[in-house]
Amino acid sequence: MMNKSIISIPLILGLTCCCMYMGKAQQITSDSLQILQARQAALEKATELNKLKIELAKKQKQEQEMKDRTDHFNTKANYFLSKAKKYSEELKKHPSDRKAAKKSKKFTRRANHFTRRAQRFAVKYSKLKNDVDQLQQQITDLQKQIDQDNLRIHFQPSGNP
Repeated sequence: MMNKSIISIPLILGLTCCCMYMGKAQQITSDSLQILQARQAALEKATELNKLKIELAKKQKQEQEMKDRTDHFNTKANYFLSKAKKYSEELKKHPSDRKAAKKSKKFTRRANHFTRRAQRFAVKYSKLKNDVDQLQQQITDLQKQIDQDNLRIHFQPSGNP
């Protein structure tokens, strides 16, 4: 009988100390709660900032592609315009030259086709450029807000011993 009480007393004392320690560890002060809330707000703003930066990178890539395509179609349109001009000059010299008239008409149509395509891509390019400018403004505003709030993420213990 005596043997059981010796074992059970340290066991009971150990469980009591453990429960008291766990109760103290779970106690949260208002300061530590405010620190955790500030960290959460900083993380949310940092996450939003990263999402905006990713979206900005995608839009900048699309913008560059649209600019390249617009330039490509403008180059083609200018090429066909110069060909059409060459044949129209030839047609002025020889008004009865059917071959020159046919080629001038053909190259003028091709130039018009590529000019319209270049205009369409120029419109898309300007829209993407506006989107990029707006995203850059949002990023700078959010960065200023983060700096003004002085929200820093510190992953250190809150100081509770």
